[in-house]
Amino acid sequence: MINRVPLEKILVASDAVFSESTIDGRDMAFAVVDEAGGLVFGIRYENTATRVLTHSIRKAYTSAIMRRDTITFRDEDKEREKTLADWGDTNLTHLVGGVVIEIDGEWFGGMAVGGNSTERDDEIARIALEIVTKH
Repeated sequence: MINRVPLEKILVASDAVFSESTIDGRDMAFAVVDEAGGLVFGIRYENTATRVLTHSIRKAYTSAIMRRDTITFRDEDKEREKTLADWGDTNLTHLVGGVVIEIDGEWFGGMAVGGNSTERDDEIARIALEIVTKH
């Protein structure tokens, strides 16, 4: 296991992300962080820009630290008229594609993808999450 998420599941989830990216013809990245936001796993597809992995790591970090998916975090901040600056953490992001890893009600961290459209990043992150959280 890497931290508390089995590496085998992370690798299968990574394969699923890259399979989806191939379908869409997009270069993507995938990241997993622990409960403290520390990087557990990060990878980018061949020819993917470095910034895509950097943003994936920040999305995963945000989901882990804030304990909510980045789409929810973004929408809640918009509703409360908050900005990222209000949180005082330059690693937080409102970019969509980060999801919380929770298994049987227990919090394990966050994971994220980047490099596709906003909608597809969210959809693909949830595909990867299902693989990681499946018993």
